Amino acid sequence: MLDRLVDVLLQVWGELWPLVIVQPYAGAVHVRLGKVKRVLEPGWYLKLPVVDHILDDHVTSRTHQITGQATTTKDGIEIGYTAVVTYKISDIEKATIKVTEVKDAIVDACTGNIGTMLSNTDYLDIVHGDKNEELMKLCRARAWKWGIEVEDVQLAGVCRVRNIRLSGERAVEHHA
Repeated sequence: MLDRLVDVLLQVWGELWPLVIVQPYAGAVHVRLGKVKRVLEPGWYLKLPVVDHILDDHVTSRTHQITGQATTTKDGIEIGYTAVVTYKISDIEKATIKVTEVKDAIVDACTGNIGTMLSNTDYLDIVHGDKNEELMKLCRARAWKWGIEVEDVQLAGVCRVRNIRLSGERAVEHHA
């Protein structure tokens, strides 16, 4: 009970405190009464309590794994893979205002592109890493509209798998 009270008091204090510090590894957007006022660089700023809101996020490089993916290559080999995406926020306003979760935007920008490209590529080209640069360019183009710069895309754990996909009708027969 006391923990909850302390949390509420800290939240109220945060709203009423007129000073905001943007850390060196972050960027921020100053929103006043629902409208973007300006983009904030690292440093300290004054804000109007309750009226102003500061939306911030790390703008340094980070990594996200897209796991549990599978496709069939151009030469008919079923593969499973994990993609490791390194990215950073390049436009803090887009990344905080147009996107709810940056990680979700990365997954959206990369998953379809990677799956499509791998299904149009021969297995040996994938295993030898011949497509990583092209994968990065595709993901980068899609993520850019959300203020996110994809720095690198790597495939990890590429292996042959057995994909079993049953249609709805066959799945019912199979379980019956």
